[in-house]
Amino acid sequence: MSKLQDKLNLIEKDKIKKKFDAIESANQGLSTKEKLEKLVNLNLKREKIRENSQPFQRKESSQDLEPQIDPERDKPYLTREYSYSLQTLYGNIPLSDWYRVTGEHLAVIFGDDECLPISPQKLVFFDTETTGLAGGTGTIPFMLGFGYFDNEWFRVKVFLLNDLAREDEFLDAVDQFLEEHEFTGTVTYNGKSFDFPLMETRYILQRKRFPLLRFPHMDFLFAARTIWKNTYESRKLGYLGDILLGISRDDDIDASQIPMIYFNYLRSKSFGILQKVVEHNALDLLGLAGILLRALKYQEDFVHTSDEGEIYGTGKLKEKYGNLEEAGRLYEWLAQRATREEIKALAVKALADLKKRKKLFHEASELWQMIECSSDRHVLKELSIHFEHREKNYFKALEYVRRALENFSLSEAQRIDFEKRMKRLSQKMKSIEKEE
Repeated sequence: MSKLQDKLNLIEKDKIKKKFDAIESANQGLSTKEKLEKLVNLNLKREKIRENSQPFQRKESSQDLEPQIDPERDKPYLTREYSYSLQTLYGNIPLSDWYRVTGEHLAVIFGDDECLPISPQKLVFFDTETTGLAGGTGTIPFMLGFGYFDNEWFRVKVFLLNDLAREDEFLDAVDQFLEEHEFTGTVTYNGKSFDFPLMETRYILQRKRFPLLRFPHMDFLFAARTIWKNTYESRKLGYLGDILLGISRDDDIDASQIPMIYFNYLRSKSFGILQKVVEHNALDLLGLAGILLRALKYQEDFVHTSDEGEIYGTGKLKEKYGNLEEAGRLYEWLAQRATREEIKALAVKALADLKKRKKLFHEASELWQMIECSSDRHVLKELSIHFEHREKNYFKALEYVRRALENFSLSEAQRIDFEKRMKRLSQKMKSIEKEE
């Protein structure tokens, strides 16, 4: 290493000597001190030239260091659209069957004659994603999804609130969309208790009126609970969509995480964070249209059902709407052929109640006695009433009252009712004994 340094020193000395000799030959009249000063100044000048002649290097600005800015980040709202072919089978039923649905079918499902004049093909399916589940003015619906039928497609359009301070522009865009499509009614899933009250609040705060209030509102949650109460452990929309339609939600997002995901999106404005939430909303709307169509198919013919509990639930909907003959036929079929004992008991009880409404008390009594051993205090009460007031068999009537008091956990009101019956029957029996 020392030898190399010595060689470098020699090279530098040789260069300096050559420069000094050149100055000396060109400046014969100068003193040695002046010649040395010229040598130093020459070296300094060359260093400055070398500095200034370095290749141009572009300085990085703060803008270059920032990530690419999404052109949508400053918009008040974003929209995303999805299309699903009506020829695709969902639970062996194509969505194209929706074009065979009538207003009467809807009236039976929803138990409301207001549905009769509705054009089913002009319904809009509506769902929200919000910043919380508690409701109230502090809860903001940041995502509004609309599903509707359009020729050979089921379309979904999702509106996303991109700036909390510009909610008015967000709602204006929604209003314009609804005006363009001329819908005749709205279908939701728990919309009467959650989505609609929340939307009304947001519109009131903007001094506007929620446009969907102009249409008949059909909340399918209540009918779904009736149809599938005795078949599936859950009536959640995602669960039913998976079971009934085969719309897999295995990789679906946890609904409880959605508010946190949205606030993370507002901070980062990276749409990828929200992608699954938007897809979740779209699949909910597709599932809602699909399971409603399935329930409507049950109304046509219970051959479309896959479980006796669904047949019983369909009968209850027909009964609520007033189609007692059709409901009675379904109950009779179940009473004779049901293999699930609990469904058979429910059908027999429902059929007996229909017989009672028609004042066919003897037939109703025979049906009640078929299931008297079941854990149903309603049946025991009906039998006690029948034998007391129609058969005048106070002894048997009292037997049913005692069975209810001994075998069932009754509410205070129910216990008082049965005790009054027992006291009255006991007095009647004593009166008869005295007469004898």
